[in-house]
Amino acid sequence: MIRVNLLPPEILEKRKAERRIAYLVAALVAVSLVLVGVWGFAFTRANAKQRDLEAKQQELQQVTQQAASLEIFEVQQAELARRRSVAQMALDARQNWAKLFDEISLVLPSDMWLSALAATAPTKPQLEGYSGVTTDPPDYGHKTVAKLLVRLAELEQLADVWLSNSVKTEVEAQPALQFSITAAVVKPASSASGTAEAGSR
Repeated sequence: MIRVNLLPPEILEKRKAERRIAYLVAALVAVSLVLVGVWGFAFTRANAKQRDLEAKQQELQQVTQQAASLEIFEVQQAELARRRSVAQMALDARQNWAKLFDEISLVLPSDMWLSALAATAPTKPQLEGYSGVTTDPPDYGHKTVAKLLVRLAELEQLADVWLSNSVKTEVEAQPALQFSITAAVVKPASSASGTAEAGSR
């Protein structure tokens, strides 16, 4: 069978053009749908990222506020540690005068007595007293004074023990020896270490 198209050529060309336009519109619609889908997916992801960013910023702000509230405790702790260090250095450097005077009284020979015992930091302690008569005139009292010097030099808290003077005199009409002794006070060993630590800081 032979098909014969009796339509004029103008109508056939018009129909072909209409079909091409329909295909082009369909293609444009498809491309638009794809672009809308891609844009929607990108928009959704961007919104999700923005929400994550806002959540992270809020969390960072909370952490920063907590850190700021705890910073005052760190400052107070550092200040407390500094004050403890200063107080410990002061305690370490303090001279135990009561202990020193007790030790001096213990090493004082029985035939000697003190008339004055003075010590004010940082001056040197000074001992003044008398030695009674011994059995070896004319050097009565000198051996006792020498014994006292040796005993004082052995005390840990004293150094540079020095006999300032020693003169013959009388006490209640009895011959005696009046003496005066000075010495340097030795700082506690812990105070020197405390000073070194403070300097290193």
